[in-house]
Amino acid sequence: MTARLGLLLACCLGLAACAGPGGHGADDLQPPFRDKALTMQSAQGMLIAGTSTKADVAAALGPAAVVRFDSGYEVWAYREKPPRSTAPGAEFVILFTPSGVVQKTRIRPRYALRAQ
Repeated sequence: MTARLGLLLACCLGLAACAGPGGHGADDLQPPFRDKALTMQSAQGMLIAGTSTKADVAAALGPAAVVRFDSGYEVWAYREKPPRSTAPGAEFVILFTPSGVVQKTRIRPRYALRAQ
């Protein structure tokens, strides 16, 4: 059962990384959270696995890109939007159980583009 949950989490996080709109425009300067001063690390510190709910997260962080699965699990992704860069920004990803409680969080750092 634990292996299945791990596989589900890996799939969820992989799909969340691929979801969302592309392109660059005026909205690229917007931070990922409602509170523009909030960092991904401080946002992660605000959430308690097994206790924080979707309502808690939405109230604290604002809207996210959401991926819903037939199993009832949901992944919410908050993505940094670097201005006019082709390198993906950092992202904060939250996995919710079918009952709507935070199960796990992770931060993926920004990757630098390699010169070719």
